[in-house]
Amino acid sequence: MDPTALRSSSAHVIVEPEALDGAEVVLDGDAEHHLRRVVRLRDGETVSVTDGAGRWRLTAVRAGGSTLTLEPTSDVVIAEPRAHPLTLAVAMPKGDRLDWLVQKVTEIGVDRIVLLHAERSVVRWKPDKALTQLARLQRIADEASRQSRRVWRVTIDAPVVAVDVLDRFVVAEPGGRRLEPEDRMVAIGPEGGWSRTELETAQDIVTLGANILRTETAAVALSALCVAFDR
Repeated sequence: MDPTALRSSSAHVIVEPEALDGAEVVLDGDAEHHLRRVVRLRDGETVSVTDGAGRWRLTAVRAGGSTLTLEPTSDVVIAEPRAHPLTLAVAMPKGDRLDWLVQKVTEIGVDRIVLLHAERSVVRWKPDKALTQLARLQRIADEASRQSRRVWRVTIDAPVVAVDVLDRFVVAEPGGRRLEPEDRMVAIGPEGGWSRTELETAQDIVTLGANILRTETAAVALSALCVAFDR
């Protein structure tokens, strides 16, 4: 099936794999409320459904009672994963800027987000709150996936110490080389910049231009440049 069918659907939802394979998909709770009350879908409208692992199909809305049923109108389509997945590591910015960052890089097409505790990080998650924070960010990423019609769910990794993983990443820093198509694991530092140790640990340094960017701005710019290489 032509992937453009995803863009023409009235809405896009993520479901469990067994639901995708069933004779019908029954939605309730938040998903049902969103499609019925927010999107205001009517009987017969097309909804694309995915399991977030590359499989998707088209369905038609059948509304009734407190549930909303989606009846399949196509076979399950299996989308090939990106040949070279894009991983973004980022030192977490303050406030709701992290939420915005996750939303936007998901829409752009990042496959994995690795959260970092850098030496100069201001934001550091306490271990007892990490699972709750991760679940919240995953919900934001899933909503962005629905909006952008993604069929591969974004993976978000809990914070790790930057110096422990930067040997696998190129890092953004003024004065570095130009970004290349082969750069598929890239990292953005904190507002205070990378430490000397972190820069020495990184695979290489790439530039995003002469200006100093906020963490979330750099993440969007870097993600867009990397995704553009796929086209």
